[in-house]
Amino acid sequence: MSIFENDKEKMGLPKDGQKITFKWPSTHHWFKCVVEDQELLEKGKEYTVRKTQLNSSSAYVWLEEIPSYDEERDHPFFSVWAFDWEGKKE
Repeated sequence: MSIFENDKEKMGLPKDGQKITFKWPSTHHWFKCVVEDQELLEKGKEYTVRKTQLNSSSAYVWLEEIPSYDEERDHPFFSVWAFDWEGKKE
C-alpha cells in the first residue's frame, strides 16, 4: 500500500470499479512501458478501474478490461492523467 493511499480521494482519483475514458495518450514517461502499453487502449473508449496507485510524483491506473501480461511486475498500468472521469479535479 502506498503512503499516499489516504490522499486518493482528496486528489480526485477515480475509485475502484468506476468508469473512465482514455482521452490523452502520454507521449513520454519515466517508465517506457506506460507509453508503449497505450497501444492496448482505444482513444475515446471507456474502461473500468481495477485499482489506482498514487505516488509523490505520479498516479497509475490498472484496468479490468486489459489483462496482465506480467503478473510479477503487475503490467500493464497506465498514467491516470491520460483518462477522464466523472469527479476529476482540474
